[in-house]
Amino acid sequence: MGKYCDIVPHATGWVYVIDGVQSASYYHTYELAMEAAKAHVARDRSGRVEIFRRQAPNGEMLPIPTMHGHADASVLRRSFPA
Repeated sequence: MGKYCDIVPHATGWVYVIDGVQSASYYHTYELAMEAAKAHVARDRSGRVEIFRRQAPNGEMLPIPTMHGHADASVLRRSFPA
């Protein structure tokens, strides 16, 4: 089973949460939090598949579609309005 990596709003911006542990830093934008989470996952050598999710306005955690190298930030904005 893969680890979840959640990108969630925080009082000071955005944070990522992996397996229930919140990032030590907060990020001013959703995009920065996502990039930091991806960098953290890239350093993790556990071999488990990561499942990225975002928090919907109703609190539900929704999967973020994989973009396979797609660098267009507007896709992220369309999938999760900040």
